[in-house]
Amino acid sequence: MKPIKTVFFLIGVFLLLAVAMWATPAGGIKVGTFTFHLPSFSEMFLDEGPQYVDVSHIVEEQFDIDSVLMPGNEESTPEILAANYDSLVAKIHRIELNDTARQNLYGFFKRLEKDTLVRIMHYGDSQIEGDRMTAFIRNRLQKKFGGTGIGLRPALQPYDFVLSAVQENSGNWMRYPLYGRIDSTIQHNKYGPMAAFSRFAPPQPDTLATDSLVYYEASLAIEKASVALDSSRVYKHFKLYYGNTSEPVSVQLFSNDTFIAQDTLLPTVDFARLEIDLPDTTSQVSVHFSGYDSPDIYGFEVASKSGVIMDNIALRGSSGVFFTRNDFLHSQKAYKALMPDLFILQFGGNTVPYLTEAEKIVSYGRWFRAQIARLKKTCPHAAIIVIGPSDMSTKQKEFYVTYEHLPGLVETLKQVALSEGCGYWDMFDAMGGKNSMPSWVNADPELARPDYVHFSMRGARLIANMFYNALIFEYNNYLQNK
Repeated sequence: MKPIKTVFFLIGVFLLLAVAMWATPAGGIKVGTFTFHLPSFSEMFLDEGPQYVDVSHIVEEQFDIDSVLMPGNEESTPEILAANYDSLVAKIHRIELNDTARQNLYGFFKRLEKDTLVRIMHYGDSQIEGDRMTAFIRNRLQKKFGGTGIGLRPALQPYDFVLSAVQENSGNWMRYPLYGRIDSTIQHNKYGPMAAFSRFAPPQPDTLATDSLVYYEASLAIEKASVALDSSRVYKHFKLYYGNTSEPVSVQLFSNDTFIAQDTLLPTVDFARLEIDLPDTTSQVSVHFSGYDSPDIYGFEVASKSGVIMDNIALRGSSGVFFTRNDFLHSQKAYKALMPDLFILQFGGNTVPYLTEAEKIVSYGRWFRAQIARLKKTCPHAAIIVIGPSDMSTKQKEFYVTYEHLPGLVETLKQVALSEGCGYWDMFDAMGGKNSMPSWVNADPELARPDYVHFSMRGARLIANMFYNALIFEYNNYLQNK
C-alpha cells in the first residue's frame, strides 16, 4: 500500500472511531448483561478519573477516649493519660441528636450507672457479620461499665467465622429466618428477637398432632475463641429462650464437659426462658436436648447477670424491614424478657444496588420508619441509634465510584431517624464520604475488602472505635450536664 493510501486509511479509521465515540451514550450501550463502552473525547484526552478521598488522617487521628482526662476530673491514675480533651474530641465524628433523641440517649446512660443488667441489641446486615464491630464496642463498654460474655446467640450459627466464640451443633438442626427466603412450612410469624429460630425436629402444622413415635436428640456447644477479646471469654450465666413445643423436652447442661444441671422445657408456652448459673471456671458450655418434639429456640446467651450485655444480630442480605413482620404480641413477650435498653440499627447497604431512582429511596425510608415505630411501641423505654450505611463502590468503566443514590439514602435515613427521636451516626461521612471506599480498600494494610462493600477486620475495628468514641463523648456530656 502506498504511503498516501495508508494515511487516508488511518484518517478514515480515526473518523469512524470519532463518530462512534460521539454517538455512544455516556452510560454505554447495553446488550443483555453486557454493556458496550467507548470513551468520550473528554475522557480520552482530559479525564483523569474520579478523585478518591485521602483517608490517612482518619487512621492517624484515632485515639482511645477512655484514656483522656476529662475537664474537671483531676483524679489521675497510671492508666489515664492527661491530654488536651477539647483538641482530641474535636476529631470525633459525633452522633447526630435532636432534643428528643438526646433525652432518650441520656435515659440509657442513666441505666448504665445502675448495678443491673443493661442490654444493647446491635442489629445489622453483613457489615457486622461474625461479631465484627460489635465485639470491639462490647469489649470497651464492658471494661468501662462491667459485664462479661457475648450476649444473644442463635442456636444454629449461620456464619462460618465468629470472632468471639466457636460454636458446634449436631447435624439435625435447621434454621428458619424471617427475612430472605422464608420456609413455607412455617405457619406463624413468631420468629423471635433474632428474626430467626432454630429447631432439631421438623415443624409440625397446627392441625397435626406430633408423631410421638419419633424421639429426637440434639446438642450444641460453645466455647471462647482463641481471638476473642477479654470480656467475651468469661461465662457466668446461661439463658435459653424458647417456645412452641408440643411435648416436654429434656435439657442437660455441661460446663467444660462436666454435668451441672438438668431441666425440662415446658410445652405449649409462647415464649419462655431457662436460666442456669455457671461455675466460675467455665470456658465451654454444651447443651443436650431430647424429646418427642423440638421447641422453636430463639437464642441463648452466656453472660453475666449485671453490667453490659451486647447482642450481635447479623442478618446477611437484610434491609432491616423485618420487625413489622414479626408477631407483635410475641415480640412484646420476647423483649419483655430481654429488656433491651438500647437498639443499634445498622442497615441500608443491601438496598443500595437496587436504588435506581429517588422514589425508591423515599419508599425505603417509609419502610424503615415503620420499623422504628414498631420498636418504639414494643420497647418504649429503649433508646435507638441508627448507623447509616458505609460508602459502597460500583465499577463504572475502569473506575470504582460511589453508587449514585447512596448519598440520598444516607440523608433519608438521617431524616427518618431524627424525626423519630433516634440518634444517627453517619458512617458514610465518618469514613470520608463519596469515593472513600477505594481508599479504604487500597490502604496498607487494607481497611476494606476488595468487594468495595465490606470492611476488613482492621477496618471494622477502626470504624467501631470511631463509633465508640462518639458514644462515650455523649456519655461524658451527660455526666457534665447532670
